[in-house]
Parts: sequence; structure tokens; C-alpha cells
Amino acid sequence: MTRYNKGANAERELIKELHKAGFAVTRVAGSGVNPLPCPDVIALKDGRIIAFECKAWKGKYLAISHESMDEESEWAEIAGGEFYVGWKVPREGWLFIKKSHFHKTEKNYMLSLHDAKKHSTRLNVILGIQSQLTIKHA
Repeated sequence: MTRYNKGANAERELIKELHKAGFAVTRVAGSGVNPLPCPDVIALKDGRIIAFECKAWKGKYLAISHESMDEESEWAEIAGGEFYVGWKVPREGWLFIKKSHFHKTEKNYMLSLHDAKKHSTRLNVILGIQSQLTIKHA
């Protein structure tokens, strides 16, 4: 399967989940080559806007260019919405991470799989279906 197909299939999977949760959703095909900044998936419900940059990536690190991350998070800010990077990890599922959890390097925003797992938010929490559980360590 090509990298494009893997990513497009992951985006389609996400829009189905968002739709099942009652959101109006759209997938912006070709968002990576569009001359104007736009996220991969947009979800809307009751005045709420959530923008997702989706990555289907097998590896221990995820890198997103400064330009892409900054433009897409700015798109969400202008729209009055929230922005998440959705990382579809093979055989593990989705991790949803805020831009603030990425480390800025010279060329990219970077995040290790370990840190992504530590800082990710479940989709049901993002959508308001479930509360975030806080675990206190002794």
C-alpha cells in the first residue's frame, strides 16, 4: 500500500468515527499539496470546530514541518477551533496530540512515540463523550 493510500485510509477511518459521534465532518483531499493551508479532517458540531492533521506512520518518531504545523494550527485558530495531530500507529490505534507537546527542532516539530503515548488524548475525550481520567501516582 502506498504512503498516500495508507494516510487516506486513516483519514477515512477517522471521519467515520467523528460522524458516528454526531459531528458534521469533511476530509480535505489533497490538503498536503493545496497552496492554501488546511487541515486533513475538519469536524463541526454545535458551534465547535476541531481540525486534525492526520499521520499514519510506523516509527518511533513523528516529524511535521514547521510550515505545515504552524499553518494548520493557525487555520484552526482563525476558525475559532481546536487543533490536534492524529497519529495512527499500526496495530495500536490513534494518538491525538496537541501542538504544544511537540518539540521544535531546526526544521520540524518532533515527537517520540513514547511522548505521544504519554501526552495523547483519547478521541472520546476530545469529542466530549467521555471525561479525561486523572491518575495520581503515589
